Amino acid sequence: MLTHGILNAHLAAALAGLRHKDRFVISDCGLPVPPGVEVIDLALTFGVPRFEQVLDALNPELVLEAGVMAKEARGGVAETWVRDRFDVPLDFVDHDGDGGFKDLVHGTKFVVRTGETTSYANVIFRCGVPF
Repeated sequence: MLTHGILNAHLAAALAGLRHKDRFVISDCGLPVPPGVEVIDLALTFGVPRFEQVLDALNPELVLEAGVMAKEARGGVAETWVRDRFDVPLDFVDHDGDGGFKDLVHGTKFVVRTGETTSYANVIFRCGVPF
């Protein structure tokens, strides 16, 4: 049995399968996920687990090179949570519409659904490489 790191078997396997340039999402509990995109549902109740708790758990496990958030999150607490934990450039796009955040969820490897209820607490990360 593991003694540290990600204990959720589904999430651990998905993370182990990530490669350079792959994209995945950490989302609040309300983000619509398009058909065909895997959902790793960690949500237990509203607010559990929090978006920031999932960011904290994933931070030591990943090498990331960029992130995307909705423009509506700019200057808000969700942006602060991401910036405080990950030193990656963030791009901001409209939440809706062609080329918007919801549109960009298409083609991601998976979505990690949290119990977060803070609006626009969603980020798409692009994986880097550790060498």
